[in-house]
Amino acid sequence: MYQNQKSKRGTIIFVILLLIGLSFMIGRFTASVNLIKNFIYYIAYPNLNAANFIFRSVGNFADNLKAVMYLCQENIAYKQKNQELSDKLRNYELMSQEYKNLLNLLKLKSIPNTMSVFAKISVRELSEWYQWLIVDKGSDDGLYNDLPVAMFNKDGDTLCAVGRIIETYKSSAKVVLITNQIYVLPVEIKGKDINCLAEGLDSNLLKITYIAHGSDVNPGDELVVSELSSVFQKGMSVGVIKDVMGESSLDFKVATAEVFFEAHTPYDAVILVPKPETK
Repeated sequence: MYQNQKSKRGTIIFVILLLIGLSFMIGRFTASVNLIKNFIYYIAYPNLNAANFIFRSVGNFADNLKAVMYLCQENIAYKQKNQELSDKLRNYELMSQEYKNLLNLLKLKSIPNTMSVFAKISVRELSEWYQWLIVDKGSDDGLYNDLPVAMFNKDGDTLCAVGRIIETYKSSAKVVLITNQIYVLPVEIKGKDINCLAEGLDSNLLKITYIAHGSDVNPGDELVVSELSSVFQKGMSVGVIKDVMGESSLDFKVATAEVFFEAHTPYDAVILVPKPETK
């Protein structure tokens, strides 16, 4: 009776182990599962060979676990290195752009008693595209209200009037654009000594008013800042005449002009800061 029970118990354990072994083979499980299998086998039939299998499985499992940990650490290190390289590339691109801007400035006729502060445009609302923008430099960088803001033209060889700072914060500043309808800029027709006013139209066009009747103004004439401006340097580029309309009165006529800084989408601004007077 006792032998039959023992035989049945062995048969049941053998069948269980056989099923477990078949599932392991079919599923192609790893060494960690082999460890569990060997441990169960050792409990059922304790012997020296089973113990060796267990210790061998433990060793393989530990090696595999160690390899996985090393791979995770290497992956983290690679990600950190990749992030560092990406940051360096981004900084290199910013420095390269600033270096290019400096080279362009060196080619220009120097603006006396001023220093240039380069800034990135951080905010420019689509609904108010021609009214104002925000740059990423502020009082911590020496900026303050009423400073002139310029940009390079499409060819990068001329600074164009863009607007002036109206609000200054520690690390940013708000700029009202010359295309804003509240802005009026004294201008003149380049090479013709014809003074007039440029008024913003909330678009890329300016309304040129107070052009004296009979003045020689034609499409294609360039507009520059007049000496009457209290913000911009005399002679700074503004735009080009597009259309000349009929006389709006007996004394004056009107024209429209397209601003130069909208010839491309601008992302960099140059703020012209007066140098402190030396005693």
